[in-house]
Amino acid sequence: MSPSIAYARARCVEERFVAPKERDSNPIAAKLRADGSVCFRVLGASMFPWIRSGDLVFVRRFAYEQASRGDVVLFERADRLFVHRVIRAAVAGAGGGERGALITKGDALDAEDEPVTRAEFLGRVIRVHRGDRHIDMGSIGSVMLGRFIARFSRASFALYGPARFVKHLVFD
Repeated sequence: MSPSIAYARARCVEERFVAPKERDSNPIAAKLRADGSVCFRVLGASMFPWIRSGDLVFVRRFAYEQASRGDVVLFERADRLFVHRVIRAAVAGAGGGERGALITKGDALDAEDEPVTRAEFLGRVIRVHRGDRHIDMGSIGSVMLGRFIARFSRASFALYGPARFVKHLVFD
């Protein structure tokens, strides 16, 4: 798919600050619910280096039950949007075998998020745009890398901990 088609299907939205009392819901989440897709600029470093602050992400509405380990998903919690990777699906009830919630985590974070419920889940990231580079999250390479990252995500502190320590020594 060419970049022009991608932009046509999911128009980018620039969110300006609006006081919580002046709005009903996040405009990005509302657009995704209404149109089925949205493009927006990510701010924050929780997914660094795979998704960087300033990258554009394209998100499509997606079935909650189909989200699997390694997928990068969008969810809304406490009037904030999060783009994090699915680590695993929690099982509801004792021995029921029914999916309860998705366990997610930012790749650069040490701890897992609180489980993502069906009501919080918005969709799956399908493409990342960084300058002239377009990363298709559905390509076999991205899917395999995502699963690898999800599998070893609990050990990310061993990589990011020393990197943060060096950063603080050099830049603080």
